[in-house]
Amino acid sequence: MIAPSLISDSIPPLHIEDSGEHAMITMQEYNVSQLPVLDGNKYVGLITLDEILHQKHLSHSIKSFQLPARKPFVYNTAHIFDVMKAALDFNVRVVPVIDEDFEFIGLISAESCLRGFAILNSVKDTGAIIELETEQADYSLSEVARIIEENNAGILCFYTNLRHQDGIIEITLKLNTTEVSPIVAAFERFDYEVKAIYNDAEYTEELKDRYDGLMRYLNV
Repeated sequence: MIAPSLISDSIPPLHIEDSGEHAMITMQEYNVSQLPVLDGNKYVGLITLDEILHQKHLSHSIKSFQLPARKPFVYNTAHIFDVMKAALDFNVRVVPVIDEDFEFIGLISAESCLRGFAILNSVKDTGAIIELETEQADYSLSEVARIIEENNAGILCFYTNLRHQDGIIEITLKLNTTEVSPIVAAFERFDYEVKAIYNDAEYTEELKDRYDGLMRYLNV
């Protein structure tokens, strides 16, 4: 999933000739506190609502403001993980997308990024979630996949995290089945520690409700 597929078409950029007042009204209208600024169609930086409110003359154009040096962006070939990294690195809720000539292509909002991430991670799909732990030296992706596939199941989503302090690999699996008893037993036979299992309908509905609630919150 790459950046152009995540662009929020409904949120317009600002232009360097726009007034501070216009920028503030646009942010309020679209319920955002940050927007990209363009010179023609060239991306020149991101401006925040706080930066606008600190200006003495809101009737002046953005061109007269001292724009911050930071320029968060991703190229139009970036993966969704690159988008999320840029948002975290620059602590922003919108990420501009540009081409190799710094031409502005569009804007990715936190909501559209989260929706894309949810699709990528099969959040809406029914299936068990299993959390495992094993020693880093014993970890084998092929073995994990084999155990699952030999029990007539498949992996919808797979994440690992290395605990550097003790060399333990934490594994989170989203499967395409809720019948996980034989899979859990197989993992235990191969000395994986099963830390948690979420596979009942109540949990699945709770997960969907949390996702839908988060979407409503981002739309507030």
